[in-house]
Amino acid sequence: MFDLRSDTVTKPSKDILKTALNAELGDDEYKEDPTVNQLEDQCAKLLNFEKGLFVTSGLMGNQISLLIHNKPGTEVITPYDSHIKNYEHGAAAFLSRVQFRDIEHVDGEIELSNLEKILQKSKVHKPIIKTLTIENTHLASGGSIVSKKNIKLLREFTTSNSLKFHIDGARIWHAILQDNQNYNFGSYCDSLTFCFSKALSAPIGSMLLGSNDFISQAREFRKILGGGMRQVGVIASMAKMALDRREDILADHTKANNVYENLLLDVKNKKIKNIVYKNTNMIFFQFFKQQDAETFLVELNRNNIKAGLINESSVRFVFHKDIELEDLGLIAEKIIYSSSKF
Repeated sequence: MFDLRSDTVTKPSKDILKTALNAELGDDEYKEDPTVNQLEDQCAKLLNFEKGLFVTSGLMGNQISLLIHNKPGTEVITPYDSHIKNYEHGAAAFLSRVQFRDIEHVDGEIELSNLEKILQKSKVHKPIIKTLTIENTHLASGGSIVSKKNIKLLREFTTSNSLKFHIDGARIWHAILQDNQNYNFGSYCDSLTFCFSKALSAPIGSMLLGSNDFISQAREFRKILGGGMRQVGVIASMAKMALDRREDILADHTKANNVYENLLLDVKNKKIKNIVYKNTNMIFFQFFKQQDAETFLVELNRNNIKAGLINESSVRFVFHKDIELEDLGLIAEKIIYSSSKF
């Protein structure tokens, strides 16, 4: 069975697991775990932030950011199909007591004119807008990369309008490595999260980045949310090795592109609206009807392919380290065959 539901399904390699046995440990609640401290400092330096905080999940990192950047009853502008709004189980409403203001986008990129319109409308009997948040890479667009140019423009806009700017960078390393440059995100946003447990293939953990003051507040919120940990270096050691191997992500882009090119040639099902690939590690099959997307999943499973719905009519394939290069041809054949059965 080939599991292409997500890059969260990866299993840590034995050498990554072994790092946990040899990790130097301390009590992270006292800031005394040297492995955690080193990882936080490394991540902050890599992305040009003052400080980092190791958290259990990207959801926790995102929600801590909203707690700090907003007050109850305020609004957060976000793409209508963003993860922070749609896939975090209503956490923002439950924890921060904020609401989201949808904005249109193209592959995760936002036009400044649309932002300006929303701000103008908010001045007339609408909640105060405090924060803009985007997602990079943008999941619902097929793992698309938000350009450095757009991020710079958004930073200029948020600064001039006294807004906070948070980036949900769960898969930020896909964007950085594919574009072959360091974005210096600390210069362009107030906070950023990224995951160790997705493409980087560590078993647990995410990093939250921001200013010294922001991380000081974030540490308190992490404790309140039950995320304070003790000898957490056993986890951080695995995250560090995964981060040090981050360039392996590019192989997943190659895998996805290889399969995508085969699919374009041989998938003939007219019930498929579009096959989407945005230069990272995902392929989307967009169907005209929800029923056809669900039927496709059944056929895939019969042919030993696990995939998942990203919305009611789109099937997602995510390539990761546990998918071998020598299996790509077989995977493409199984997807093509499954698409021909209905």
